Amino acid sequence: MIKKMTILLLLGFMISCSSNDDDDNGTFKINGKYNHTITGCDNSDNFEINCVEFIKFIDETNVSLLIDGNDVVYVGNYEIIKDKINIETTDGLNINISFIIKDGITLKRIENNDIWIKSE
Repeated sequence: MIKKMTILLLLGFMISCSSNDDDDNGTFKINGKYNHTITGCDNSDNFEINCVEFIKFIDETNVSLLIDGNDVVYVGNYEIIKDKINIETTDGLNINISFIIKDGITLKRIENNDIWIKSE
């Protein structure tokens, strides 16, 4: 009787366990807009310099981004592999950017270790 109960309990436990449903291969899904304020940025002499960078995830593959103090919003494609986001612009420019997903509201840019925080 004890063996049957143990087997039933184990079977119930195994059925109730579920995997992380973020993606079939354990990757995150991400959305919204993330900002980063450039340290020491002063645009008082040139208002075309943006002291706040942003990246906005539009859907599962498309992103818009304003980076490196530029005044041009780039459009790109991205992919997420485990906890890493790889972005490649599609505007004819060769800009490649990568982020590590720290948690649901924090990204860390791999190229310079800047922290980006979710704003929307």
